[in-house]
Amino acid sequence: MNHLQTKCYKVDPETPEASVIAEAAALIRKGEVVAFPTETVYGLGADAFNEEAVCKIFIAKGRQPDNPLIVHISNMNQVSALIKSVPDEARLLMDRFWPGPLTMVMESLPSVASAARAGGNTVGVRMPRHPVALALIDEAGPLAAPSANLSGRPSPTTPEHVKNDLDGRISAILDAGPTGMGIESTVLDMTQKPFRILRPGGISMEELEEVLPGMVETAEAKGPADRYPHYQTRARVILLSEPADVASALHEYKKQGKKVGLVAHSDEEYRHIEKESDLVYWLPPSAEEAGKRLYAVLRDADERGLDILFFEPYPEEGKGSALMYRLKKSSQRLEE
Repeated sequence: MNHLQTKCYKVDPETPEASVIAEAAALIRKGEVVAFPTETVYGLGADAFNEEAVCKIFIAKGRQPDNPLIVHISNMNQVSALIKSVPDEARLLMDRFWPGPLTMVMESLPSVASAARAGGNTVGVRMPRHPVALALIDEAGPLAAPSANLSGRPSPTTPEHVKNDLDGRISAILDAGPTGMGIESTVLDMTQKPFRILRPGGISMEELEEVLPGMVETAEAKGPADRYPHYQTRARVILLSEPADVASALHEYKKQGKKVGLVAHSDEEYRHIEKESDLVYWLPPSAEEAGKRLYAVLRDADERGLDILFFEPYPEEGKGSALMYRLKKSSQRLEE
């Protein structure tokens, strides 16, 4: 691919400057690709109706063409330009969770770029909650936008993460500082009943069931995105089952000359081996708060050259389900 000069525009995260938004939107209308913040992670946006522009996302990320993209909108009027028919249940979820971290997969209109749909007849749509994202989409129109990272890498929660992965591959980055949530949106398939969670995320199963009781389940079959590794790190990620496990395993890897890190949230359980680890990351006991730091920890471990990264698990309930989904993906990728 051609080496681009990636521009970086500082933008106020709460009241984005109109001139900056206009310049970024102009690039998108020209068929370019621009990274922008959402409340979850940074996204990599292109005009959702421009086939050539959407293909640039796949090239920049090194993403496989059978892995569809989420289309981001800024107002409800844009739904009718994307979706053939909106189920009543989807409207209930929109009223409750939009703008916010919920993506709903529905039957697409043919006007949406085929590349964004991976050649299929459905598309995932969400309305982000970040002022910069909403302003950009207001100006440029609906954006096909996966996370702004090289495919397989941890998602970016800072503009520096985006630059480290995509500098020279995209036209611009809107730098609004770190994102808030750190975990991507929940993806819910609305094309069949019961509705299926294809990816746990910022909206939990319990929250969805409050609106649609008994109508939501976790997908057993793997979707397109599950065919490829996610959240890859140089370090091998190992999930711990018991606090005692880490001491013996740590000593074994240290004897092999490995650089070992620990990520924990139970202070009393793991404090005794802190000095034996090369690096320790202490996360909050709340899975929701820990999710805000997860990808930064994974990327920092890479930068510091860790070979092994032990993780203390979180309970798989509420927001913990989304966190553990990502940790399991990261830990499995070297074994697959």
